[in-house]
This record gives sequence, structure tokens and C-alpha cells, in this order.
Amino acid sequence: MSRRFLPRLWGYLRHRWINVRRVRLWVLVAVALYTLAGFFLVPWLAGWIAQDKVQEELGRELRIGDIDFNPYTFTLEVTDFALADPDGHELAAFDRLFVNFTLVSLFDQAWTFQQARLEGPVVQEERFASGETRFSRLIDDAAGEPAATSEGGMPAMVIRDLDVVEGVIRFADHLTTASHPSGTTATIAVQDFALSLNDAALHENSGFPLHFAGQIKAGGAFSFDGEMRVSPAFGVNGGLRAETLALSPAEPYLQQLARLAIKGGNLSLDGRLSVSADEPLAFRGSAGVDGFSLAPLDPGDTEPVAGWQAMKIEQLDLSLAQRSLEASSVSIEGGSGRVIIREDRTTNFNRLLVARAEGEGPAVEGDQGEGAAPFRVSIAGIVLADSRLQFADHSLPLPFSTRIHKLNGKISTLASDTQTPADVQLEGQVGEHGLARIEGTIHAWQPMRDTDVTLTFRNLVVPDYSPYTVAFAGRRIAEGRMDLDLGYRLVDGKLAGSNAIVLHDLELGEEVESPGAMDLPLSLAVALLKDSEGVIEMDIPVTGELGDPHFALGGAIRSAIGDAIGDIVSAPFRFLASLVGASEEDLQRIAYPAGRSDLTPPQHQRVGLLREALVKRPALALELAGPFDPNVDGPALKRQRAVEQLAEWLRERGREVSSPDLTAESTQEAMEALFSSAYPQTSLDEVRARFTREPDEDPKGRSAFDAVAYRAHLAEAVIAAQPVTDADLAALGQARARAVRDRLLADTPDGPQEGTAVEPERVQLAEPRAVESENDEQVVMEVGLAVD
Repeated sequence: MSRRFLPRLWGYLRHRWINVRRVRLWVLVAVALYTLAGFFLVPWLAGWIAQDKVQEELGRELRIGDIDFNPYTFTLEVTDFALADPDGHELAAFDRLFVNFTLVSLFDQAWTFQQARLEGPVVQEERFASGETRFSRLIDDAAGEPAATSEGGMPAMVIRDLDVVEGVIRFADHLTTASHPSGTTATIAVQDFALSLNDAALHENSGFPLHFAGQIKAGGAFSFDGEMRVSPAFGVNGGLRAETLALSPAEPYLQQLARLAIKGGNLSLDGRLSVSADEPLAFRGSAGVDGFSLAPLDPGDTEPVAGWQAMKIEQLDLSLAQRSLEASSVSIEGGSGRVIIREDRTTNFNRLLVARAEGEGPAVEGDQGEGAAPFRVSIAGIVLADSRLQFADHSLPLPFSTRIHKLNGKISTLASDTQTPADVQLEGQVGEHGLARIEGTIHAWQPMRDTDVTLTFRNLVVPDYSPYTVAFAGRRIAEGRMDLDLGYRLVDGKLAGSNAIVLHDLELGEEVESPGAMDLPLSLAVALLKDSEGVIEMDIPVTGELGDPHFALGGAIRSAIGDAIGDIVSAPFRFLASLVGASEEDLQRIAYPAGRSDLTPPQHQRVGLLREALVKRPALALELAGPFDPNVDGPALKRQRAVEQLAEWLRERGREVSSPDLTAESTQEAMEALFSSAYPQTSLDEVRARFTREPDEDPKGRSAFDAVAYRAHLAEAVIAAQPVTDADLAALGQARARAVRDRLLADTPDGPQEGTAVEPERVQLAEPRAVESENDEQVVMEVGLAVD
């Protein structure tokens, strides 16, 4: 019976259901069902499942405007997507997502997308005071859900073309700052964000092109062109460029440390950025900040405390893996600063610092993990050009305030891994003929340990500071000039200051009523303090603990000598000075910086006054014996010779440097060659060994080479080896005398005798003369008189 049943069944199906006409019908039915399921059922199910899954497992609301799927072209389009936190805050959203899946995936054994395009994505992250963020909460809620990945870690996926356009990224950070102790929000927003990548095989150990760019809402733009890989570990390497990024969004973070507002500043970067499994972050390139300004939050004090027009670092090398930051010389143009010592001996910077609660201080050594090396910072130097500095000391008996302009100079190498302090050499101009100089040493990373700085001011016009003398003693200053030597030494947090004040030809003005002014017989005091040259000298020491608002002010005036004014015969230059409204020193003493023969602005003025006096006394002639001091000029000439020798060595090897740095890393090879030439019997290996700490001398058994101290030793040795003969010193003295003679013979005087010059025969050059200087900063020429 079974044999007959099967043939009958087959015949029945063949004639009734599987004939040609009915097969066509079934094909049409299958196509119709596939089409309906693909175009309608799949999008509806996908949206419903996604929204239900997010709500059930994450407790968040997912909104999807529309899902379109084409079962024939395998394209997917999702519009108006939004994921919100339980409080309604929108975490992520996009306007449109388009994905084109290719059937090649079935043969390549990898999910292959021919095209993916994301339009208008918005990501909004927020960090709360507790340290949590919205996305960290989302990740915690999603924890425990296993990710479907292939055996290698990343899913087998290939994206031929990915584009993200018109993106927005917002980050809000809740902080407590000096200006908002109850809390404020720092916001950083990126707009017009765009990203593209091509031929990205996410599962393969190969890189693929990546480009992204965007704009900061506060100002500025950035872009990246390079390569990215995600397997076996994430990595990025390529060119990063940032143009005029506004620094204002960083203001809330700054105010956690200081009561300061960022009034301007734009950051620019141009270099290579790399991230890998072995290197968390590395950047090598140039950096610059333009138009930077910091102002205090005090409503009564709105003047900037620091800033600059332009700051440039030609080469910056940052490596988190090596825990190091190395930079070439930092060039600052148009810098500005304001340092105020108040009546209570505190500075304006003391008031800017935010007091930290106990336990909020920086991490101590050892907090960074067992054996973690300290972060190493090395800056080749700081070069200032056309900068200005306001300095005021209201703690002095005669409060002092001045503005220094045309400030130029440099600070030597700053390195965190050296015990050698940085040298500070700055010089600027005060007023029309005043000179300001800042010199000394400072430990940039441990300034409280050992800092020794001297501020020198010369030829200051005292009447400019009458407002301060009125507040002090109720008297104006009618005439006078002032020289200041302000020395501050800080050792282990203890401050010892020496403030030497020299007043020349001081004349008091009228009395002015001033509340709180001291009732002092100033006229008598000035008469008693003036010496035979009309000079008042005061030395005011300042001592105290740094940070203590009450420094102890030591004795006031140490000495006062007043003598009767001699007659014109015993003091001829004083008589001449009375003709031109100057002092004897203005006409008789010409001072030169060590090793130099040029005239500084104050000396330039003095020679002009001397010429004016000679014009009024035509029977007089001058004898100029150029001075030189081997103890003062010798070291300066040696240094000049060393710099010239270094420049010549570099020039012979194709490196044209007009004034090379003797201690720079870039000139180490040259200095070693010069050292070996000067000291052929001394081995460089032995010298290097003196600056190398052996492993058994280190608690952690590491050897360390102090390159900065080594280069400083080379510089000192090469300088010491330079020959300076008596003839060289005499030539310097002769050049100094010629500089004064040339100024006297010029026909563009500063005095009222416009266009008048001194006759050549009235200026005689004598043999150069060795002198003993009063200090190691300058050499003084005593001008001699003769009868024409």
C-alpha cells in the first residue's frame, strides 16, 4: 500500500501545487512577504526592541523618529535619534544615520559596510561634584551585559567610507572656585565637528586614514590628519593643528588655585600627536599663546597682573610614557607683569592664592605609585623682548613705585632635575634716562629653598614719586634723583632683604596735608643727611618668614653725613654743575657696564650736560683717561671671548649663530670641543663622571647625569681659559674714552644749545688708566679738567 501511496501523493502535488503556474504564484507570495517584512516589519521590530531594551535594562528613554530598511540594497537609515538620562538630560542624539551594508560580507567573513554617514550628532557629557559623569553612570548601568565580540577581541568589521558631519560635543564640569565658592559650571563646547575614515578594517592589525576637525565655541579651531588603529590596541598617530583656541574656558580651573580671571589668550599648536599602548600621549611640535592676560578678581583692582602679546615655543616635546616635557627657549614678546609689596609686607600674589583646606594639598612623593619617576621638565631658557614690569614697594619709608619698559633679557635653563639655579639677567629703561636691571639666581621648582635676586635702579627722577612721599610725610619732592639697590634673598622660606637707597640733590617741595602722614622735620633731616656731593644714603633691611603678613622692619637709617659745600676751587665740577642745573657727579663721573664701552641712557644724559657746561665755559678743556678694572672687566671680556669663540666654531661648521648660549644643550658638542682644546690634559669622561651619580649613591639604584651642571662647568672652564691681556684692557679703556669724546663732538646735543658741538682740540685723550671699582657692576671714569 505504501508503494502506491507515495506515487499518488507525488502526482497529486505535481498536478495541484508544484506545477509551473502555481510555482510562480508561490514565488510572488514569497517576494511579497520578504518585501513587506523588510520594508515594514523589520524597522518596526528593530525600533520597538531597541526602545524596550534601553528602557528595561538601562532605565533610560530612547527616542527614534524613523527607521527605514531596504532589504534589496541592504541600506539602513535612522533619523531623529535621541538617548536621554532618567532626569531628561539628553546624552546623545543625531539627525540621521545612513548605513550601506554590502553582501560581500557573506564571503569575506567580516561585516563590511560600503558607506556609513552620521549627520548632526550631539554628545553631552557632564561631571558632577562627586566625580561621577553621566556616561560613567550609563556604563555602570550597562555593566554585566556581555559584549558580542569575535575571538580576537574586536568584531570582524570593515568600513569602507565613514563620515561624521555637523557634530556637537558639550562637556559641563561642576566646580567650586574662588569667584563661585558655592559652585559654578565650566563648559567646553565643540561645534561643526567632522570626522572621516576610509578602508577601516577594525579587526586587523593595520592602520587606516583618519581625519577630524572642529571648532571651539569660545573661539578657535583644530584639525587632525593621520592614521588610526584599533586592533590589537588603540593607537593614533598624525599631525595635529590648533589655531587660536580661546583659553577662557580654562578660567574656572585656574580659579581653583588663584583668584584670577583670564582676560584674553589664544593657544596655537602645530605638531604630531601620537597615542599607543606604550605611549598614553605624546606631542612633538611648536606651541604659542598670543594676547594672554590675567587679572585679579578683586573689583577694586582690575589691572592685569601678568600677560604678554606673544609667546612662542619653537620645539615642544611632551611624553607621558617617559614622564618628561622638554622645550626650546620660550620667547615672550610684549610681556607685562605687576609686583606690589604692600604696607603690611604682603605681595599682591599672596592675596591671589586660594587657601586650601587641610588635606587638599598636592600629592606627596610616593602617591604616584611604587617606583614612579618624577615628571621631568626642562626649558632651554626664557627670552624677553620689549616687555614691561610695574614694581612698587610700599613698605619703604619712602614708598617706591615705577614702571620699567623696554625690558629685555633672558633666564637660563630651567630644569627640574638639576641643583643648579637659573640665572636671571634682565635690563630695561625707566622714564627717559633711567636704567633698571634685574639680576640673580632662582630655583624655579624650589624658589623658597634658595633664591637671590637683586633689582637695581639708576637715575630715577624723584619728583615723579611725590604722591607716595605726601602720604608718608606730607611733603612733595621738588627735585632730586634716586638710585636703588633692592636685594632679596630667600633661604628655606626665610626672607632677608637689603634695600639700599641713594638720593641725589634732594630738594623738598611744599607741605601737603595728608591724613596719617608722619610729623617729621624733613627739611632738617635732609640737611643733615646730605653729604658733600648732595647724596643721601639709606640701608633698610627686611626680614621675615615668607607668607607671614608681618615682616619685622629693622633699623631705618644707618648713617647720615652732611658737610659744608666747598668753594668753587675745591669742587670745580660742582660749580660747573650749577651752571647747567646738575650735580657734580653728573659731569665728572661716567659709568660703564662691565666689559662694555657704550653709554647707557643715564650716562648719555651726563655727557650731554657736560657738553652744555663746556659750551658755557669755552676756556676749559677735558682730559679723558679711559678706565679699566681687571677684576671687573676681565671676567666680562673673558665671557665675550668665549661667546665669540663658540660662534666662530659654529660658523665654521655651517651654523650661523650671532650670540650662542654657552650652557645650551644645542651647543654642548661645541663647548666640549673648546674645553678639550683649552685643557688637552683633562679627559671629558672624567669631567662627565664628576656630574654623574653612581647607582650605589641612589636609593633606587639608578645612575643620573646632571647635564645642566655639566654644561655650566664647561662654560666656566672655557671662560676661564680665555686670554685677556693688559693691551686688551687698555683698548677697552681707550674705547670708553672715545665714546665720550664722540658724543661731545656730535652736533645733536640734548641741552638748550641746539646744534652746538665742542671743538675737537678741547677734548684730549690720555693714556688708559687702571682703576678699582666700587662694585662689580660698573667701572667709573673720572673726567679731568685742563685749561685750553
